[in-house]
Amino acid sequence: MSIIHSIFGGESVEKGPRSSPDKTLLLRELQPVMGEGLSVRHVFAHFHNLNLRVLIEDLRRGQITRGDWTSATDLCPVAHGLANGRSVGVLRNLSQAVDLPRACRRVAEEMGAPARFIEDFIFSWDSGTMSHEWLIDHLEAIWRERQADADAVQEVIGSGKSAVTSV
Repeated sequence: MSIIHSIFGGESVEKGPRSSPDKTLLLRELQPVMGEGLSVRHVFAHFHNLNLRVLIEDLRRGQITRGDWTSATDLCPVAHGLANGRSVGVLRNLSQAVDLPRACRRVAEEMGAPARFIEDFIFSWDSGTMSHEWLIDHLEAIWRERQADADAVQEVIGSGKSAVTSV
């Protein structure tokens, strides 16, 4: 087991045609650093709430693929943010026929996320250096921020109603 796998709890299981984690070399700047989820934030902050929740639950159940956008019923974490299955199929074909960076740029356009962060995440995820648990921690942090924002808005709306009704 490599030192990267032991640090991040990465998995060596792959389910699809993107590069095998055993054959993927990562530049140091693409490797996830514990406590720094900037790349994750740039990718997943663009997800709709439902997509984010489903992704978190799929990660917990182990129903996520590495090495491809989709495998059987499992999706790559980034593919959870796409509009529909047709988009996932187009990406899969684009990755295989042209190249992964172009597919990542297409995802970025569809999701409104920076392309370099999509590509960085995909390379890191496919290499197996990022564990499900590490990703869940960062996604849960995004979810908690959204809940806090929603609570704050509800408080403002609630206080606004009482001020209007008391006039």
